[in-house]
Amino acid sequence: MPYTTADIFILSAAGCMGTDRDGLDSILAGNEEGAKGCCLSVDMTSDGIAVLSSDGYVLAPNGGAVAVCDHTYTELRKVAPRLLPVGQALDLARACRSKIAITLRDPSLLPQMRMTLRQTDYLDDAVFVGLGLVEAARIASANPDLHIMGEMPAVPDNIAALVNASQTTGLFGLRAAPAHLTPPLLRACRAAGLFTMSLPTNDPHTLDTLIRGGVNFIETARPDLAAALLPEGKKARPQRFPMRGID
Repeated sequence: MPYTTADIFILSAAGCMGTDRDGLDSILAGNEEGAKGCCLSVDMTSDGIAVLSSDGYVLAPNGGAVAVCDHTYTELRKVAPRLLPVGQALDLARACRSKIAITLRDPSLLPQMRMTLRQTDYLDDAVFVGLGLVEAARIASANPDLHIMGEMPAVPDNIAALVNASQTTGLFGLRAAPAHLTPPLLRACRAAGLFTMSLPTNDPHTLDTLIRGGVNFIETARPDLAAALLPEGKKARPQRFPMRGID
């Protein structure tokens, strides 16, 4: 049975439980504390290597910021030996049976990420976030094999129109700040088969509200708090996302 919009997954944010924002420890910590997935931010070096980078730069020993996109992978590793290629992170996430939400700092990385996800048999377990509604809709329409979520900047004036447009363009779902994931929006998304995801929050009351509201993907650096609030019937199951738009 495929996942449905009734499912809820806790995703560990970068730097989960006080770990390195772009390290493997963050994935492990989230998994150990009850997360059923993790969030990765990906950037590309000047020689085309996809690496984990939440801020688009690495820190040099003197504290200076070195932009990922302006240097080769070898140059960056000399400055930051712990810089990780995306493949290593995916291998660990796969071992943890984690779902992943990927923020693409450079949309041109999409073809490389698709290839990497296919090679690791992870394409069905990944969603792409961080894209504005218009760009997300364009990419989703052109790439029906990918799970693309659009970033919703505020509560829409016309929920029905937004949901209809999201369906028409093939979006997997919508991502927004917790306060913008209102009950009417959540009901409309569920009825339309669209998934919802929250931006990061560690506040216990907000986490409880999101879980009670049925938000599908909840990003937090405190998965221990969120997992404790999950009803037993909402625990993630070892199944895959439904592929929409694919025969």
